[in-house]
Amino acid sequence: MPHKLSLVIPGLCGPLPELDSVASRALPLLQLLNRLHRKKTAATDCPALLTTLFGLQRQASFPYAALALLAHDRQPGEHGWMHADPVFLQADMDRAILADARGLDIRPQEAEQLVEELNAHFAEDGIALVPVDACNWFVRLDACDLETTPLAEATGRNINTLLPTGASAADWKRLLNEAQMLLHMSAVNEQRENRGAQPVNSLWLWGQGMLPGKGSTDITHVYSDDAVTTGLAKLHTIRHSALTDPVVLAYAMKQNGHSLVTMDQLQVPCQYGDSEAWLEEMLELVACWLEPLITTAASLDAEVNIYPCNGVRYHFNNNNKFNISKLMFWKKGRLQNHVDSP
Repeated sequence: MPHKLSLVIPGLCGPLPELDSVASRALPLLQLLNRLHRKKTAATDCPALLTTLFGLQRQASFPYAALALLAHDRQPGEHGWMHADPVFLQADMDRAILADARGLDIRPQEAEQLVEELNAHFAEDGIALVPVDACNWFVRLDACDLETTPLAEATGRNINTLLPTGASAADWKRLLNEAQMLLHMSAVNEQRENRGAQPVNSLWLWGQGMLPGKGSTDITHVYSDDAVTTGLAKLHTIRHSALTDPVVLAYAMKQNGHSLVTMDQLQVPCQYGDSEAWLEEMLELVACWLEPLITTAASLDAEVNIYPCNGVRYHFNNNNKFNISKLMFWKKGRLQNHVDSP
């Protein structure tokens, strides 16, 4: 069986504001995508795509938290779990913009003390935060009767319309308000602000659900730094490795099997609407990863699928090897054919 390579790259096709400001410098991406066959898919976001690729049974909500716990070698058991991640909310008169923990530089001892203070306060409610590192905190659920917004969709946005809904939403909103008051009074945040860091002034509740059962998949190896994808690999007892070097993946394509690779470096610029940062990361991704991998695929009887997680799949195999006559070089506005604006 020839090798199959699936590249999951959220943010490769936006959405981006001010698209015209970067369009003239995005030629490498255009040249790459215009050489591939473009097809529509039913999966319009990453959870739906991963559900399809791993053959999972669809749930009411995608169980981000349970899978991330498994990735960190914690056993979710038969319980439901939810992320309760530390965040910073920049509030003004009528909105609150969320910044996630990746930009907060939370020190391990700070996270430990904050979790200790929160757990002491919520002990009577039977709620205990479970941190796996400074940025990822979890809470066990008795019932998964909430609807929440994934952190990636809330980051950089006004969260006033993105708060939990559902049968138990009122209780969780009350607990969230109490957590915000406690965090506001914490000496940890006073010390953080004294050193010029933003305070951890809220939690973001998201990703509720139970660990799914195994699905049916032909994936034989996973390369990823993403906790959810790693958790799915562990659930299915699939070999998994950190994302290290395109040379490793090029070698893998010489073997039989199906490798799944996730790359999320374009997601953060899209979340914050930073077109310049997206352009910089995209150019490096195309030059250092995608071009070498597809060039290797062109020399082998290999199949490559690129998924931007937007309902589109870019496909390459020996039936559509690169042909210079098929290249569609730069025309004004051509980027809009691939990249969406918010």
